Amino acid sequence: MPKNKKLIATIISCFCALALLGILGYFIYLKSAFISKEQVKEIVIKDTQLSENDISFKEIDLDLEEETKKYDVEFYYNRVEYNYAIEAKTGKIIYSNYNNNQNIDNNSSSIVTENYISAEEAKSIALADAGLNNNEVTFVDIDLDLRNNQAIYEIDFETNTLEYDYKIDGFSKNIINKNTEPRD
Repeated sequence: MPKNKKLIATIISCFCALALLGILGYFIYLKSAFISKEQVKEIVIKDTQLSENDISFKEIDLDLEEETKKYDVEFYYNRVEYNYAIEAKTGKIIYSNYNNNQNIDNNSSSIVTENYISAEEAKSIALADAGLNNNEVTFVDIDLDLRNNQAIYEIDFETNTLEYDYKIDGFSKNIINKNTEPRD
């Protein structure tokens, strides 16, 4: 191989190695610079004085776009939506609020008057149908959609080998739709 080609190959290899080290360093920085999602949950649980079983976490997202790096947290308790912003480095609560208007249908402003089941009951229905119990799965997402005088739970969970998606009617407790597929 001519000297120029060796030099170019060496430079490219060094550049690739440096880029890989930079990316690895960035992920190590993120892992060590910010509190974990589990710590965020603990902060919210302590602040609300609720138990983890009472809370249905919808999202815990790390927001790196703002000057203050923070976790945006959304969860439900007793059919009320709560929102928190927690500083990602220190765990300090930036703000918290709740929306008690969960029974209002955003499309028609009609009020859902019937009582619908809790997220925990919807999870139990899905697990029973799948023939699984709580310690065999990891819940990925639980959403409650209140529209058109309906309360629909969308529940996603997984085992080591399968992904499950359920839609459950919050009033009748019927399974509207379910899907199971192998995990990637």
